Amino acid sequence: MIYLYYINLIFFYSLLGFILESVVYKISNSNCHSSIFMGPYTLVYGFGMLFCLLIYNNLNLETNFLTYIIYYLIFTFITTLTEYIGGNVIHFFLKIDKWNYTNHKYHFGKYICLDYAIYWGLLSLFVVFILHPFFNNNIIQNIPSYATYIILTIFIIDLLILIKKKIVKQNSTIS
Repeated sequence: MIYLYYINLIFFYSLLGFILESVVYKISNSNCHSSIFMGPYTLVYGFGMLFCLLIYNNLNLETNFLTYIIYYLIFTFITTLTEYIGGNVIHFFLKIDKWNYTNHKYHFGKYICLDYAIYWGLLSLFVVFILHPFFNNNIIQNIPSYATYIILTIFIIDLLILIKKKIVKQNSTIS
């Protein structure tokens, strides 16, 4: 069941993204929380990697220096677009800005900037070519379907709690 594999992939890389940002926040002494959810997943990372891996698997370019540059440009664009869409979706539904790059020199709106776009492209190359083969063979493909359903159920509960909090907050500001 291919959809279970993609769900596992999204949640696995969402978890890694959450861990990455948590470490960065800890190093920078920030009290921020990476996710809009209670659970340890930051979906923008999961979807960004899903899109990069789908493109990589469907392009199947011969690996040489030029193709790494091509993949870098594509991955940079895809992850930046994912970040842009994610920031706008979160703002539209929750009226919050989980990240805001307006204080960066080369920003485009609130949700993307050249500084981070460069890092997202490099990080995506590293994950696709170095980490993903190991993670895919040893973890992602070996997650039992019942575990995927449990993770998905926990996520849906988390999403419902987020929606309920949003509705309660919205109603309290109206009255």
